[in-house]
Amino acid sequence: MRKAIKSDKPLYALINKNFIIRVLENPKENSLKNTKLTSVNKLSDYLQDEPLKIKFFNKALGGGKEKWTFLTRSRHKVKFHAK
Repeated sequence: MRKAIKSDKPLYALINKNFIIRVLENPKENSLKNTKLTSVNKLSDYLQDEPLKIKFFNKALGGGKEKWTFLTRSRHKVKFHAK
């Protein structure tokens, strides 16, 4: 088993520590069973828009809810679940 690499971005580390992130590509065509468990680093690869990423991350961290769902313009459905 490989040793985990420490994140150079403290915001990403905080989100990974407190949330489980699931991504569904093309939610209109795919069923909910096709969601992928992911990390913030992989999610930032899916989302190319930097202000959109910051908006999602800040809402998830500061919102006070246990579950957040976001739909993106690039046809991704992103769910944040608190641990």
